[in-house]
Amino acid sequence: MGFEKIVKIAHSRGVCKRQDAVDMMKNERKRAVQGMDLFLRVVTSIPGIDDHDANALAQSIGSIEAISKASKSFILETTDLSVDKAERVVRFFRDPKYYLSPRID
Repeated sequence: MGFEKIVKIAHSRGVCKRQDAVDMMKNERKRAVQGMDLFLRVVTSIPGIDDHDANALAQSIGSIEAISKASKSFILETTDLSVDKAERVVRFFRDPKYYLSPRID
């Protein structure tokens, strides 16, 4: 009888640990999705940049900080953005008159 109780306790602890791992993975996934939503919201605030362009920047360059430091030629090499859109991205992060102006689309 004592051995059976030990096995039941061990099994229940294993189930609890597995459930904790599943919950942690769900929470991590939720944070990643929320982070991507924020990323898309920031990058699509650049005039002329849509969701496809933002996803291309995210996959090829990564973070907003890296995008802000990227040169026009690097953006053109690593993404499928047009020359005009690459220029807009670079100008958005480097020219305060451009990013402080009202967005008209």
